[in-house]
Amino acid sequence: MKLCQNCGQLVAEEIISCPSCGSEVGEGRDYIDDYRIVEVLHEGYSSILCRAAKKDMEEPVMIRIFTLQSGVDAKIANRLKQELEKLKNLPEDYFVKHLEIRRSSDGLWYRVSEWIDSESWGALLASGRLQDYRTAFDLFYRIASILEGLHQIGHFIPHLILDDIIVFKGQKEKLEVKIDYKLSRFLDPKMDRPGPMLKKLLSCHPDIINNRPLDFRSDIWSLGKIFVELLTADHEATDFQAKIDALRLPHEVEVLFKIMLADDPDLRPRSMAEVAETLARVKDKEIETVSRSRRKLTPVPVHEIRGIKKRISLLAIIMTVLVALGGFAWLYFAYKKGDSEAALKDYANQYAGSVAFLLVEYWLDDGENIVYRNKTEGTAFLVDKGGYLLTNRHVACPWLEDGRLAVFINRLRQFQRTPSLGYRVFLWFEGEKAFKRLPDLSGRADLDDIYFLESAFSTDKIPRLIIAGVARPPMKTWQLVKSPLKDDFAVLKIDRVPDGLNPLPLDLKMETLKIPRLSPVITLGFPLGSQTQATTVNVSVTRGHVRRTFENLIQVDTSIHRGNSGGPIIDIHGKVIGIASSVAMDWATGPIPVATLLSDMGMVLPITKAAAFLQDLKAGHIKWNGVLDLSIDTKLKQITKMAGQGRWVEAQTLADKELELSFDPALVMAAGMMHFCSGDHQGSRHLFGQALSLDDKNDHARLMLFFIDWLSGESSVSPYRQQLLALDWRSSSEFFGHLVRVLEGLVNQKSALKGGYSESERSWLHYVASLILSKQGDLGSSESLSKKAVLAADIDDWVFLLSLSRLEQIQRQRLASLRNTNERAEYRAEIEAFSQTVQKSRSAKAKHQAELAPLITKLQQDSISPGEKQAVLEKILESDKTNGKILVELVYYGAMNESWDQALEYARDFLEIDGRENAGRLSIGLLQSEILHNIGRKKEAKAELERYNRQTQDPWYRAVAESLLAVRTEKSLTEKAVESPKYLITAHTALGFWAEGSGDKKKAVKHYKEALGSYMDDMLEYEFAKERIKRLKQVSE
Repeated sequence: MKLCQNCGQLVAEEIISCPSCGSEVGEGRDYIDDYRIVEVLHEGYSSILCRAAKKDMEEPVMIRIFTLQSGVDAKIANRLKQELEKLKNLPEDYFVKHLEIRRSSDGLWYRVSEWIDSESWGALLASGRLQDYRTAFDLFYRIASILEGLHQIGHFIPHLILDDIIVFKGQKEKLEVKIDYKLSRFLDPKMDRPGPMLKKLLSCHPDIINNRPLDFRSDIWSLGKIFVELLTADHEATDFQAKIDALRLPHEVEVLFKIMLADDPDLRPRSMAEVAETLARVKDKEIETVSRSRRKLTPVPVHEIRGIKKRISLLAIIMTVLVALGGFAWLYFAYKKGDSEAALKDYANQYAGSVAFLLVEYWLDDGENIVYRNKTEGTAFLVDKGGYLLTNRHVACPWLEDGRLAVFINRLRQFQRTPSLGYRVFLWFEGEKAFKRLPDLSGRADLDDIYFLESAFSTDKIPRLIIAGVARPPMKTWQLVKSPLKDDFAVLKIDRVPDGLNPLPLDLKMETLKIPRLSPVITLGFPLGSQTQATTVNVSVTRGHVRRTFENLIQVDTSIHRGNSGGPIIDIHGKVIGIASSVAMDWATGPIPVATLLSDMGMVLPITKAAAFLQDLKAGHIKWNGVLDLSIDTKLKQITKMAGQGRWVEAQTLADKELELSFDPALVMAAGMMHFCSGDHQGSRHLFGQALSLDDKNDHARLMLFFIDWLSGESSVSPYRQQLLALDWRSSSEFFGHLVRVLEGLVNQKSALKGGYSESERSWLHYVASLILSKQGDLGSSESLSKKAVLAADIDDWVFLLSLSRLEQIQRQRLASLRNTNERAEYRAEIEAFSQTVQKSRSAKAKHQAELAPLITKLQQDSISPGEKQAVLEKILESDKTNGKILVELVYYGAMNESWDQALEYARDFLEIDGRENAGRLSIGLLQSEILHNIGRKKEAKAELERYNRQTQDPWYRAVAESLLAVRTEKSLTEKAVESPKYLITAHTALGFWAEGSGDKKKAVKHYKEALGSYMDDMLEYEFAKERIKRLKQVSE
């Protein structure tokens, strides 16, 4: 930019005479420092954009020279330098790379950036390339996904204009983009000289006009404006909704553009990811359909019409033949198709009224302020006249899967603050007034500003709605592989079913794997939630087909979107076969990979488990409601502290009081323990029954219920006896089954007391033995065993309180039986002395636990190597030489590290413990023989394996040993192994290690991979198989 010295007119660099006064204007700038200006690309009031070159540089650069009018001085330049350093952290593939801010020798500031051989937006629009919607939508998707990546790292561009988007040709002429991101849009916010594009944006952006706080949704509006401008080639438009109507767009894209440009920020997409996902979902078929309709509106030349007539004549002949051939088929299928379509239509209208819109708001409170708040929307449907509705767990209890909430909880706990979770659930049926369409007056709307809460069933104030039960999600990897939708269902209950609503019937006899492919289905729900609703609840119906089925998943092509979650999937028989749970997800390439939801690949949870769960609720069983009690640890400490001081009644009262406010499963279990220790077996039976109903895998509650039956002389008819006796090495609760055998006399009491693989197990065994002796009337021996149980118990183990309460009961009985005053005084002194011993023991255990905590934490780190684990375990073993669990782990890690002698030594130490046949003993006995075989001691290995086979009672491990001894075929073993994941991993790990010792490395790797296919990654055999594969690959390389 140059200045006419005669009249002061500003002119461009290449102009040599002033258009105002005719005076000659001197030549413009050719250089700035050592950069030669090759081409002036753009001249504005505050800057000149140039392509420049340097002698020692192969590639040109882009230079933005800030004019004197820009107001850039040293202060602003320093700010720009700081911003530039931050921008260097952005991915170079997606954002323009800015190199430096400099000041020229004549005092002008300028910025040096990478050169991009960009396309002119004007030339691109003139070429008509963006009239091809596939090209345009791909480009739009690219822009949105890059901006989503920017959002994820906390930045956004509310003042986004077309100049910020640099378009260029990539491979195969494909259009690519980079974003020219600026941390601050204005060089000087006080100066009011924006360029035309920015000026236009500032004059029409509703968030800027209405002085709303700018956020991520602000640049969603700006991007929507750019999309419409590019498709219409009209950059002066103001009525964008009318422009969208004039465009013939695929329906989903039309809706997207309209909500992007909504005046109310709450109506816009919640994130740029939603924009990218919608654009990615647009199918070529939809684009072609729209393109044909656009072409129909275009006048056709006369010569083209003549050609079309000829082709039509030829096609008419072909069609006549095709109609004749297909007539019969059409007649055959027409009735059947029409019948199913009519049936689905009837079901949709019949059951729409029983489908409800669900809103859940939840927040985190630190005692003084709400530090986090969120909400979710979804679908629920009536399934029983008693008021029960089904939905998804992630809809009814969204806090269970909210990663950000977990971060806030952990952060508050680090600062020694106790957070609490609050929530409200609201539910409206079809036709009810639920949504307000008020303008956003405050920039942050409350629920009352968006929804008619008064008309809803809700958990708020006087509850008319409760969360009746929530399925517990599977946690282990092998369970997640088997149940990818994580049993994602929940049951709600309303106080009264509105008149005229019919519950949706569930297909209770459905067998998922027998559902035919392409079976017609419909789903009812609320796609995109409140964004697509008017004032009253209006259920949407979409039709589709079953594509394929798995044991715990049905895939459909019914269109499913956010808001559909929790809705019913209905078949042609009018029964619910599943719950809409999610859609397939693809990860698109971007600066940060963007998840693209594929709405036409719906994932449906089969109705079978939810139906069984519902039957349990109707039968009166208590289920977990999914509400998190974030203060549960504090409550349990208070209760157990009172109990440890012998204040049993107070502890029981406190537990009962806390249950009135929270029904956390751990609190129910604690209350049951307090009632049991206080001698209230009837009350404890009720509470342990509830604990078992809350979690049917709670074998601890099952054991306590058996104890109550045994103490009352009803063990032979106890429903829990056989369940506990059936627990074997495959169950983590196998030890509880062993305790039942001891109580029932199936295991010799004296030999049982010699066993136990840990202090905790030995404590339980002494407690059980004390119960037996107490029942037999031998109070002295019972007291002695109770004392041993108390002293052996772990610091946080329930057996400590059980043993302590039993001991106090015995001591009261013995004290009451003593008539001599001196004897009573001596016995009281003995009781007091033992009490002091217990306190010292508990203090020592607490100190020891604190010392071990860092080592245990290190063991739990994913990054720790097997060698490091072995070293940590050896340190732990130093303080507990007979800890069987630690010895088992050391055998495996020694073998992983090929410390064969150490592994054998640890194996011998473990096997010398006089314990029962459990998972550790079965596994280590077998591994010992395999190690001997692997290091070349073949005869010794065979002898050990034969001895192991003779002594082992478990049929599965005997079968494995027989296979290694070639007494049984390997094929018969592997065929049996598929019946259980634990069979699979134990068999193939053993076969792989034996093959490795036999020199067949290829066969060993094959078996190890089969073992990994069990997904039992919580077992030592899994890690062993993985490490052995690594070792074998290293050797082969």
